[in-house]
Amino acid sequence: MRTAFVTGATGFIGRHLVESLLGRGVEVRCLVRSPGRAGHLQRDGVRTVAGSLDDIPAWQDELTGCDAVFNVGGLVAACRRDDLFAINGHAAGRLADACATIETPPVLLHLSSLAGAGPPPRGKTIRDETDPFSPVSAYGASKLLGDGELRRRADRLPITSVQPGIVFGPHDVNVLTLYQMINTARLHLPMGFRPVPVSLIHVTDLVSMAIDAAERGERMQPANGDGHVATGIYHACDDREHPSYGEFGRRIGRAIGRWVVVLPIATPVAWPVVTVASVCTTLTGTPSMVSPDKLREATARTWAASAEKARRQLGFEPAATIDDRLRETGEWFRANGKL
Repeated sequence: MRTAFVTGATGFIGRHLVESLLGRGVEVRCLVRSPGRAGHLQRDGVRTVAGSLDDIPAWQDELTGCDAVFNVGGLVAACRRDDLFAINGHAAGRLADACATIETPPVLLHLSSLAGAGPPPRGKTIRDETDPFSPVSAYGASKLLGDGELRRRADRLPITSVQPGIVFGPHDVNVLTLYQMINTARLHLPMGFRPVPVSLIHVTDLVSMAIDAAERGERMQPANGDGHVATGIYHACDDREHPSYGEFGRRIGRAIGRWVVVLPIATPVAWPVVTVASVCTTLTGTPSMVSPDKLREATARTWAASAEKARRQLGFEPAATIDDRLRETGEWFRANGKL
């Protein structure tokens, strides 16, 4: 791979991906919606491209000459459900259409989400790529739509989708909130009293897997009929263990040297709280991670997933333990004045 195009390059995962690509000697073109957030991209080997996923034709000529396109841009939360489906779903298809117009189309590596796959089906404790998709949230459904839009175009260009669980690491504003609450209030507030196993992956391990998948991963095949098709999809997580949300908080506490009280919030209490919070954020026009949609994810039966396929086909192996990564992340937050 000599040249890559990255959407979402100013975001948490995107900036780590750009750094990793540059470290491998790859020239990178970065789609930038907000120039004010792109200061870290002003460096040798990077060319910024002004634009957004809302208007792909305005910049699609920049895709020419790229060996791979990494679609990392997307929405984790939105005030309007339609915005999730427009960016996470339909825009993925339009990006594939733009790539397909190139004489030799690049590999399109799409960053989806385990939320798009959904929890494992009843009767299984850990899901793999062969299990039917069944998202429990609008966010998950929007990610599933994106994968579906790409599969419908899989006969026109090489496409691979990576579905990570909870991603954490430096620059992550969402996990930073957990660190800050544990650091200052010594509190961690999981939703519901039932332990919910989760799948975790450090951002460095995720971007390494994504690059490997772009270079030599399995490609999507078009669906024949309405049956589930698992080709071209990889779950991304450290499946050596699946701690619960509550245990995740305890381990963050240990990582930063803080004792922590894990105080589960009963689901009947959580619903009105997140509903009111969601209404307030909608009125102010600011998306929030505190919403009924995220509560549906937080109270699912389990989010345990297997990364065996990525190990077998890509040689994927997390470079450190979850505890080591949580400690490294806490040290980075402290060094950068976040804690």
